[in-house]
Amino acid sequence: MRIGVVTSAYHPDIGGVETHVRRLCAALVATGDEVEVLTQHALGSVETIDGVVVRRFPLTVPAPNYRCSIALWRWLRANAGRYDVLHAHSYHALAALPAALTNRTPLVFTPHYHGTGHSRLRAVLHPIYRPLGRRIVARAGRIICVTRAERELLVGHFPEAAGRMVVVPNGTDPAPDLVAGPEPGRGILCVGRLERYKRVDRVIRAMTRLPADHRLDVVGSGPAREEWEQLAGRLGLGPERVVFHGRLPDGAFQARMASAAAVVSASAHEAFGMAVADALTAGIPTVASFIPAHRELAAMAAPGAPLWLVNPDDEVALAETLQVAAGTARAEEGRNSLPTWSDVVLATRAVYAAVATPVRVIQQTKAGAGAGDR
Repeated sequence: MRIGVVTSAYHPDIGGVETHVRRLCAALVATGDEVEVLTQHALGSVETIDGVVVRRFPLTVPAPNYRCSIALWRWLRANAGRYDVLHAHSYHALAALPAALTNRTPLVFTPHYHGTGHSRLRAVLHPIYRPLGRRIVARAGRIICVTRAERELLVGHFPEAAGRMVVVPNGTDPAPDLVAGPEPGRGILCVGRLERYKRVDRVIRAMTRLPADHRLDVVGSGPAREEWEQLAGRLGLGPERVVFHGRLPDGAFQARMASAAAVVSASAHEAFGMAVADALTAGIPTVASFIPAHRELAAMAAPGAPLWLVNPDDEVALAETLQVAAGTARAEEGRNSLPTWSDVVLATRAVYAAVATPVRVIQQTKAGAGAGDR
């Protein structure tokens, strides 16, 4: 099957959507599908990553929250017919619009839906954008939600599409067998795009209540980084207590996971929670905010998985839970009870098959010509 995957950003950019799309595409290629990623970047380029052809189109509007590439729109208008299916990602980015509005190729849409914007301006603009969002939803032959919680939220805003929604949870990769390097103290790992809704500031404040041998490792980039670095400084948490690593290459990130005593996600909104799922798969004790997506992950995880759900606004409870998690041994059994990417690919390919146009085959027989579908 020839699949065009449309996404606002792609590896090496870091984020939940970027991680989801990269892993899905690599797994699709491993099954024999031809996959091209169509994305946006400061500079245009074409390269191959994990067997996936990645076409980056230069940005016309480089604003971080409203990135737009006219070149991507033109490409889809002219070339969408080369794909059997287009798979667009993220309601909250403009890249899905050209996939829906410029062609008639069968469309699958994974919205990664949070239901609101993640800044005051974006929250105000969110209802204004909804008519355009409704056009994407209406155009999609199937809409893939990554949790039941996301589906319920989406149905609340787009009830007319309920019959076209399916739930396919994100997958996890087997935890790599890495040996952690020697590091002092206990590292608590926080991974993700540094946006205010991720609420890393709550974790930083909780660090002031933890023993001095506990360290917070923040991996990722984003607009809130400078604000949170300043917060750590004001609270007297020097670089030995709170470390901002920025983006890390795969090897360095895996080594950071291997050395982590605990993982934390204080996010206010998640469609799924990739960082939590990856930590549970690796058996790392994990603290997560008490939001619907994380509660659903807890139900999917193996019984007894080292997962604590807390309210990040309760600084004392968050600090106490982080200390308990960081002092808990990693789980060794049942680490891979969550869905794998092989599971995701099987379910996703079934969705593609449901929307793709059947191939019509003309068969010549001795009695004459005939037609059949396959």
